[in-house]
Amino acid sequence: MLAGVVAFGQHKNIDTIEYRVVQQANANIANGAKLNSNPAIADTMKPSRKVDYTTINNPFSTTYIPQTLQAVQLKGEPLDKLEHSFLNVGGGNCNTAYLEYFFNSLRSKDWDYGIHLNHLSSDYKYNDALSNFNYNDINLFGKHYMQNHILTASADFDEHMVHDYGYNTTENIIVNDVTKQQYNLFAGALQYTSQYKDSSKINHDIKVSYYNYSESNKDSVSGHNTIENNFDLDGHISAFVQKQKVDIKFMAQYYGDNYNNGSTTAWNLCINPYVATVEKHWDAHIGLKAYLDAVNGGTTIEPDLRVRYHIADNAAIAYAGIDGDRQYNSYRSLTTMNPFLQDTINYQYTTIAYHIFLGFTGSITNQLTYDVNGSESQVKNMPLFITDTNEFLRNRFTVVYDNVQVLNAHGELGYRMKEDIRFTLSGDWYQYSSTNQLETWYHPTLKINLLGEYTLMTKYILRAELYYVNSQYAPEYIDGVLTAKQLSGYPDLNLGVDYKYNKFFTAFLHLNNLANTAYMQWDNYPTQRFNFMLGARLTF
Repeated sequence: MLAGVVAFGQHKNIDTIEYRVVQQANANIANGAKLNSNPAIADTMKPSRKVDYTTINNPFSTTYIPQTLQAVQLKGEPLDKLEHSFLNVGGGNCNTAYLEYFFNSLRSKDWDYGIHLNHLSSDYKYNDALSNFNYNDINLFGKHYMQNHILTASADFDEHMVHDYGYNTTENIIVNDVTKQQYNLFAGALQYTSQYKDSSKINHDIKVSYYNYSESNKDSVSGHNTIENNFDLDGHISAFVQKQKVDIKFMAQYYGDNYNNGSTTAWNLCINPYVATVEKHWDAHIGLKAYLDAVNGGTTIEPDLRVRYHIADNAAIAYAGIDGDRQYNSYRSLTTMNPFLQDTINYQYTTIAYHIFLGFTGSITNQLTYDVNGSESQVKNMPLFITDTNEFLRNRFTVVYDNVQVLNAHGELGYRMKEDIRFTLSGDWYQYSSTNQLETWYHPTLKINLLGEYTLMTKYILRAELYYVNSQYAPEYIDGVLTAKQLSGYPDLNLGVDYKYNKFFTAFLHLNNLANTAYMQWDNYPTQRFNFMLGARLTF
């Protein structure tokens, strides 16, 4: 029992296997194949199932009572009361008297009518020559508003009196009434204008007017009287064709002048068709003007082209164009430019053969605007005024006509800050080239204007006006030879202040020609030196 025994469990020896592990083993268990829990029928034909739905038309009864709200009170009700009358009264040195009255109807959907009365007079002597003047004006108007039209009627009476004081008082002693000239105007007009809101309709504007213009003058020899009658028909027809506006303007003017030495008649006929189109960044005006000479025959064609392009919205807008014009120099138009005119003058047409212009305009900010442009014009028969040497006193002017080439550069800068501050600075430079005359008489080459207004504490309104005109040339005969006399340039500074006590009463003070210069717009006709006017404005 204590004997030891050696035994082996295998029949052969066990081999030794050596493994070298170079990385960690990654034991993953592969996904097993699962059975689909939603078995499907493997068939190409799918069974269709038709289901019909029906509704029972039996709505449920409901009720809702909204809450009652109070009416909103709108501002401005009732409308502000309007006043129908506005009166200006003033006076100053040199026996200056000023009276102006406006009357206008109040709110109405059917009618609008009013009257304007104006009087301005002054007594002034220059070197013992009476140079007083007197302006009286009466203007009436009335409008009737219809459903799609407006009918307007107007009537005017103007009486303007001046004295031809531009003579040598050391060599001539005359009665003051001899130099008196008085111009009277009676005028009336009817206008019929459509107000269609539908762009497919044809809008129209027809105006018929008439005036009688007369002048009376007494000189040392005989009395002069001139009467001019004018009939004027102006028309304007427009319609839209798709996005383009087709427009036709036409004009027919008749002039009849009667004076001591004879009479003249003239017609000025024009038709101006054009097409206007407006796109996103540009707009254009394309047309022509045709003028018919009813007396001598023949037709004059002038271009009428304008285009604008918005380079940077409204900040920079470039514009260019070419156009022309033809106007009749009537006695009324010439004496409006120069009231010291004698009546036996030559009436002719002035034609602008072409006027080419190029410019830029826009708004730098909401308050600051600008406009810069240049142009060239060819003017045929430009009216120029020269002293009438056939008259004894040589104190009145006559008209000569010349062809003039005109170059112009214009700049304008405007600023406006609400209603408190406003000013405008503008300037024009001209270059004239006359064909026959030595100079382009009474046409300065530089004009500068500065206009400003400032409202202080809503009670005080301060105004300033500065005008500067450089030298110009006037014709002068020396020993029978025509020469060019240079008239000095001048500044003209005017200041004014308004004190608004309330909406019914305002007092004002105007100070004019603070430089106290007797500058001359016409040779031998100096203007008044420093003058003032004190007055009041009433609203009632």
